[in-house]
Amino acid sequence: MMVQNPDVVIVGAGAAGIGAGLELMRLGISHIILEAKQRVGGRAYSDTSSLGHLWDHGAHWLHSGDVNVLRFMAEKLKHKFRPENPAVTSFRSFIGGQWKVSEFDTDYVWIKLEEIVQAGRNGSDVAAESVLDRGHAMYPLLRHWCQLIYSKDPSELSTRDAGNYSDSHVNLPVEDGYGALAARLSHGLPIRLGITVNAVEVTGQGVRLETGSGTVTAKACILAVPSRIMEKQRIAITPGLPAALQRAFADVTMGYGEKVALGFDRRVFEGFEIPFANVFDPVAPETRPLNFELHPFGRPIAVAHVGGSVARELAAAGAEVMTGFAIDTLVKAFGADIRQRIVASAVTGWTMDEHIGGAYSGAAPGKAEARKVFSEPVHDRLFLAGEHVHRHYMATVHGAYETGLDAAHKAAAVLLFRWGKRPPVAAQLNSWTFRRRLPISAGIMLNPQPVGTSIYAVE
Repeated sequence: MMVQNPDVVIVGAGAAGIGAGLELMRLGISHIILEAKQRVGGRAYSDTSSLGHLWDHGAHWLHSGDVNVLRFMAEKLKHKFRPENPAVTSFRSFIGGQWKVSEFDTDYVWIKLEEIVQAGRNGSDVAAESVLDRGHAMYPLLRHWCQLIYSKDPSELSTRDAGNYSDSHVNLPVEDGYGALAARLSHGLPIRLGITVNAVEVTGQGVRLETGSGTVTAKACILAVPSRIMEKQRIAITPGLPAALQRAFADVTMGYGEKVALGFDRRVFEGFEIPFANVFDPVAPETRPLNFELHPFGRPIAVAHVGGSVARELAAAGAEVMTGFAIDTLVKAFGADIRQRIVASAVTGWTMDEHIGGAYSGAAPGKAEARKVFSEPVHDRLFLAGEHVHRHYMATVHGAYETGLDAAHKAAAVLLFRWGKRPPVAAQLNSWTFRRRLPISAGIMLNPQPVGTSIYAVE
């Protein structure tokens, strides 16, 4: 039976909300997860219907896969992903009318991307654009990749924020779908779908949430929603967000990212052994570069990626324009005959999604330190979770998940003090997940006890 007035209410059933829910369940703390959408996963969504083959609308890669907690959970669930890291040399570019695997061209883009990171790690918090050469022939392709990685244009991106990201350079695409993995992890959690939270009020006794389906009260609340929702104050907070937090949401905003997926009547890229391709004409730099993933895991599909201002503009133009752009670009590289092989198409809609509003977060130049504010409790009862909260794994699913764990610990600490004793079940810190990484909040370490059967191993 669904708990109606639990100890903790979690708003949002994306990775952060799922992580918080799993941890509260493990601690034996009553909770409920309210999700506005009719599905779980947030920005991790696996689609199997639009093309007849699985493809991820959002998150697709286990970033820093050698230390990514969700990678180990996927292994436990036998949820398939590519176990080895695709090499940088697996990128090929159609430049100036011909295919090239050019060390110079490839290295230029990746070297310059690394220079953005190093500038930040050296203490510089300036626009990424300021460390790049806008006059270079390959700048449009570099800008394109910056938009894909950070969901923002180089002029909008803080070098310090980029430098704060912890990257092991092991990136593993999820064959069975990242969104599908999130859905499996959520199994058994007390989730109510289609419930929009309109307002949260902090009271003397706890919190009161006004939803489209009535009022819910609790002792604490975890807001595991995209930062755009908080930035635009789509959930009214009483007595209001602290001024520092309002500034942080203005300084660390969500960028934009979209995909166009094309389905073919058969595998059309046979003989094209490299699964990733850039299409770009440096002689006509006003033309937009475009990156494709071709036949992922052998499926007869191609997925095009856009980010930053390009994604925002195309999303505003609509699905027909987005699809036409992807097909026209593909034709430049593979010829007009490929049009005849297309039997299905689909586009993402993150920018216009009222419950999401974009891709992932990035700090404005000079504002990287603003992320610190997101991890602070709000009015002692509200706790934020999501990729925007993580200072080193921002813009990732596992980063969001980890902040959910941390928020659960903070909520548990509040309950501990209110009860004047430990929560009903002390934290079981020797589980296989937490042997790798355990964020501890509020200076409290709950007593470790043996684990019987880990919920993480249960489908």
